[in-house]
Amino acid sequence: MNPSHGDVADLKPLTSLRFVAAMMIVVLHSKLYFSWPWLQHAPGSLVQGVSFFFVLSGFILSHVYTSKPFPGYGRFMFARFARLWPVHIFALLMLVTFVRPDSITFDGPGMFSKWYLLASNLTLTQSLFPFTAYTFSYNSASWSISAEAFFYLAFPLLLINIKRTWHWKMAGSALVAVVIAAIYHRFPSNGDMDQITIASALYANPLVRGFEFCLGMSTWVLWDRYIKRSQLSLAAWTAAEGAILLIITAWLSISIWPVRNGIPPSALQVIFHENGSSWAFAILIAVAASGRGLFGKALSAKPLAFLGHVSFSIYMLHQILMKMFVTWNQAQTVSTVAFLAALIFIASASYLMIEKPVQRLLMKRHRPATSQSIIPQAGGAKVHTPSELVADQP
Repeated sequence: MNPSHGDVADLKPLTSLRFVAAMMIVVLHSKLYFSWPWLQHAPGSLVQGVSFFFVLSGFILSHVYTSKPFPGYGRFMFARFARLWPVHIFALLMLVTFVRPDSITFDGPGMFSKWYLLASNLTLTQSLFPFTAYTFSYNSASWSISAEAFFYLAFPLLLINIKRTWHWKMAGSALVAVVIAAIYHRFPSNGDMDQITIASALYANPLVRGFEFCLGMSTWVLWDRYIKRSQLSLAAWTAAEGAILLIITAWLSISIWPVRNGIPPSALQVIFHENGSSWAFAILIAVAASGRGLFGKALSAKPLAFLGHVSFSIYMLHQILMKMFVTWNQAQTVSTVAFLAALIFIASASYLMIEKPVQRLLMKRHRPATSQSIIPQAGGAKVHTPSELVADQP
């Protein structure tokens, strides 16, 4: 079938991979709240799940907006707003309603007052502040969508001539991260939540984390140019998938991260600790995107695809649910199955009753103006309406 001009291929395996990335963070944070025996073997390198998010986001946004006319900067940013804010606000309401007050957020003097922290959360600007008190205030998971919001601001410019300039943009984003690291490398390794440390200055910084987003965009270019049309057999695709899965599993499980307990981190060590697996995730995304191997086909199954759709709510609500169990004095008694069942139920309800309805309402009220494409278009296999083309987040 020859796709019509402006259609967008539906890369179902990537939807399911969003669930995998979200669960990496869920397992990581579970170690803070629960005493399940199997958690003892969960590596700290699962923190790389956020890096997985960022690479996926750059890839998917590039895929969508090179396959259809660009809607204009205002329309694009409003679509991002419609994607992020409904669940973000719902999560904040859940937090302040069901979690005990001393577990809601940090509260200090001056600029560290909980009201200033709340303002930064509501505006998704907390990633700009080089303090842990801001980064992990209120729903701490929202720091990543704060960083993502700044990627969105830059995306239309990064997208221009991306097929010819991808390598410069990826190299430039890496250079920016190194320069920021050099600026902060003399700051202390440890400190209070209202003090600047190497980690607090670099962990959520959009200028540092932007490399992962640009890597995702660059990976899309290489996938579109060399991999998408590759005529390999099912066995060859499956072998490629298996190889990169083994590499990622080994890379994460042997805990080769240079930042460990008791060892003061340097700036570059902090960066490597947070996005040192981004290259492996990029390869996995490129290999699995078309769903031509057994792993990719499995990821295309409807149950996994649904979990992928609700993964943003899973990510945004998981730590709030953990704090709720602590508030209710149930953290030591709840089982893994019970917690995951509750999380998926609440996330599904959020997706079906908050995320999608509010998103459709907002997009319906914000009618598109005349659009102009800023780059050549590529075909796809499935037609989407504009309101559907906002699901790049995990």
